[in-house]
Amino acid sequence: MRGRLCALLSGLSLSMAAAASAETRDAFHSDPEVRLLDALSQFNSGDYEDALSDLSLLIEDQPDFRLANIVYADLLLAKAGRPLPQSDGPFSDKRSELLEEARVRWSHRLQSPAQDATPSAVLTLADRYEYVIVVDLVRNRLYLMRNDGGQPEIVADFYASIGVQGIGKQLEGDAKTPIGVYHVTEYKPDEELPELYGNGAFPVNYPNSLDRVFGRTGYGIWVHGVPRSTYNRAPRASQGCVVVSNDDLETLRDYIRPGITPVVFSNDLEWLDPAEAAERRNRLVKVIAQWRQDRESADPSRLARHYAEDFVSSNGQERREYLADIADSPAAGNMKVRLEDISIFGYPGYREMALISFTQRVYSTTSKFQDSESRRQQFWRKDDSGWQVIHEAESPDR
Repeated sequence: MRGRLCALLSGLSLSMAAAASAETRDAFHSDPEVRLLDALSQFNSGDYEDALSDLSLLIEDQPDFRLANIVYADLLLAKAGRPLPQSDGPFSDKRSELLEEARVRWSHRLQSPAQDATPSAVLTLADRYEYVIVVDLVRNRLYLMRNDGGQPEIVADFYASIGVQGIGKQLEGDAKTPIGVYHVTEYKPDEELPELYGNGAFPVNYPNSLDRVFGRTGYGIWVHGVPRSTYNRAPRASQGCVVVSNDDLETLRDYIRPGITPVVFSNDLEWLDPAEAAERRNRLVKVIAQWRQDRESADPSRLARHYAEDFVSSNGQERREYLADIADSPAAGNMKVRLEDISIFGYPGYREMALISFTQRVYSTTSKFQDSESRRQQFWRKDDSGWQVIHEAESPDR
């Protein structure tokens, strides 16, 4: 009987060690998922009757959980000694989607990050960000993370569906999920939405400022729920949005602040141990500290070394024009620059890129200009010349 299940869950690498280690991670998963994976662990351990009993109760409680239904049905077939459905039989496409869902859910249980691990995409958070959403697009996983003294800490994680055409949105209508750092712009309640979007939606600000520089187009990228006829959607099923179960969306609703909460869509997420995360963070802290000193001096030669040759500002200024405006400003040589609320994101999709956002306060040392305050974001890229700014704009968060 156990051998028959291998046909159903081939490639999942069920193991006793994995089943035992999963116990410490269940607090961070959706309850139906925990129950499904626990039942698979029971089956793998030879507890066939308990596995079937627990799956039966799960389906009774969550009848729209299609993956649980197919696993239960296949276990019954295996128990009866009957052949499992063929991969090229009727409804094979739907079955393949469900098996891929099983694979990504189980893979997360095997490889979920340590509690003290830091995602490479979020190195430090300003106090203004109480929570951050990080989506591992490759592994179909959404992480809700709390700001713990500037460092992100996992609160919960959920299975998530992405664009039917995969990752890396470039054009309107390409049905891909974008890669980048965004912010939730608003909350759309159930009564304002078609049934497709479930019980709520959080739009994000795609395309962001950097997307526009690179010519990316499109709109309407949301984190949203599912139709009430199903518990969740296939791993690749949306037109580019990130989709979670309605229950999971309700959980997120308690933590997301429209206009504030960052949302990271990553295709290359790494989990760093505390020492490695601190090393990356400190390196970029030094970079922005040196930029602040040179910005305060308004010395063109000092400031120029921080800006890449292909730099462009949000209003289309290229490097030379942008630096000339700074040098010609009445504030040049007559100001103090202070940076507050600094956040550092390892920008996804690029080998060495970072987004640094901050509140910039400029104080006059003469009467030539008024003090000012603004929210800024800079996109830094590392190349042979070191870290340099390739794009600078107002920060989209309020």
